[in-house]
Amino acid sequence: MKSGLTYADKSFLIVDDQRPFQIMLKGILINLGARNVNAVATGEAAISAARGRVYDFVLVDYNLGGHRKNGRQVIEELHSRKLLGPHSISIMVTGENHRPMVLGAVELQPDDYVMKPFSQNVLKFRLEKCYQKRAALIPVHRAMFDGKYDEAILECKKLIQDKSRYRNYCNNLLAELLCKMGKYQQAEYLLQKLLAHKPFTWGQIQLARTYYHQEKYSEAVRLASEVINQAPLIIDSYDLLSQALLKSGHITNSLEMAIKAVELSPYSIERQYRLCEVAQKCDMHEIVKDACKSILDMSRKSINQDDIHLLNYIRSVINAAEHTEDKSEQNKLMQEASLALQRGRHDELITHEMDYNAFEGLCRARLESLENQLLAAKKQLYAIQSKAQDNQVEGEDDPFIFDKVAVLLKIGEFETAESWIEQVANSSQNRNQFIKDNLEHYLKASESKQRAFSELNQAGIEAYKADEYMQAVNSFDQALKYAPLHTGGTLNLILAIFKLMETTGKYPEDLVKRVNKAFQSLSDIKLPTKQLERYQKLRGQYDNLIAEQSSRKN
Repeated sequence: MKSGLTYADKSFLIVDDQRPFQIMLKGILINLGARNVNAVATGEAAISAARGRVYDFVLVDYNLGGHRKNGRQVIEELHSRKLLGPHSISIMVTGENHRPMVLGAVELQPDDYVMKPFSQNVLKFRLEKCYQKRAALIPVHRAMFDGKYDEAILECKKLIQDKSRYRNYCNNLLAELLCKMGKYQQAEYLLQKLLAHKPFTWGQIQLARTYYHQEKYSEAVRLASEVINQAPLIIDSYDLLSQALLKSGHITNSLEMAIKAVELSPYSIERQYRLCEVAQKCDMHEIVKDACKSILDMSRKSINQDDIHLLNYIRSVINAAEHTEDKSEQNKLMQEASLALQRGRHDELITHEMDYNAFEGLCRARLESLENQLLAAKKQLYAIQSKAQDNQVEGEDDPFIFDKVAVLLKIGEFETAESWIEQVANSSQNRNQFIKDNLEHYLKASESKQRAFSELNQAGIEAYKADEYMQAVNSFDQALKYAPLHTGGTLNLILAIFKLMETTGKYPEDLVKRVNKAFQSLSDIKLPTKQLERYQKLRGQYDNLIAEQSSRKN
């Protein structure tokens, strides 16, 4: 093979935690003529080395020791941080043959994947084959590296017209670029024309993707299913099929495909979050919890490390606890959530910029509501919100608005929740699909309670306006069964009881206890200004009324 590769003027980076293999591989490269070979033992060291210079070849072992970056994460970070140039070649070198790991590594699309053990001739053949392909496609890779996708499309078309030996690859890449640019009809036309001559698997997957983006979901389902039947280890087909089935309303089938995709290749944060989305819609909250735990574990040493994965995991545990009917299982999940919250205080993901105390307090409020300690949950929420308002910078997003809305819906503060939901729609959290799905689920779950409360509360208001105070008291009382700590409803009940006592001149013990209990549910809570003013006014009027009644008796 005449590749044009001269080893002497190329730089090589070996990433392997086994010193004997480093020495062996470095010896092979030197025998081939290499003069510039660097070897490191960890992924962190590889990233550091790549910051100092752009290597021509990077050969990375998959397993780099426990609790460290693995080879997949190293290649992913090198590409994401653009530490590999458009001419750079990445090769996964490993003895790992566990299918999920192999498929996960291949998904990252390194230039090649070499299994240990191998000979010098095998490595030489692979290196030169990769180099020849990269050199032929360098105009395309350079344009893509610079983010000039229109230019990359033109370079692909030029290579196809020149009948390059890599024209099939260029057609595949061209279809990907057209989709990336949102030119789905052009991509569809190209792929249909190619598939008319030969049913390339990659072409079928790309065509299914164009159908999906054009909302032709039944066509996407048909084509993705065909690919799975022909080549059951192509992960993209499961992802596409799951997404298309979800959009078509076939949620159970979508979940089945999402689970299968994760079983085949679990090392993708995006895939795990897609599983969360479908499982959430199927009320399979244990699956969501397990997926969030996998995401957290995977992200810790990767470029995707982010505190949001820790927060989402804790949220998912509480969600699972809220939706299980088994009391012992609920207790187990609540303990898991409490332990995760305690550990979170010292987690390296939590930075000084995050008010973790507020997040923990909101999660504790959700756990308190599970134990029917609604008043404690409400006090916790309003204290956190009052502090946040004092410290919030104008125009700044509230990072825990979802968690606050979750508590509000649990305690029945529906109108306040609706006003705060508008903040979610306008915040950065709206771009977090996990939070959007959770919020949608909470709103759907609370619809019937909110409707029942609203109807009974309105009936109480109408009765009050008609001076039917006993009827008003009964209606407000019934409404609060659906929203026990609804501030407006509680104030309405107090007013109705107050008017009933005032007009009848009677102060039955059961009503006195009821109104005192209602006041207690609002005391020591940092209420919004208008509700606080109404509370204080009613409190004063009621105290005066009771004092007058007491003086009459004396």
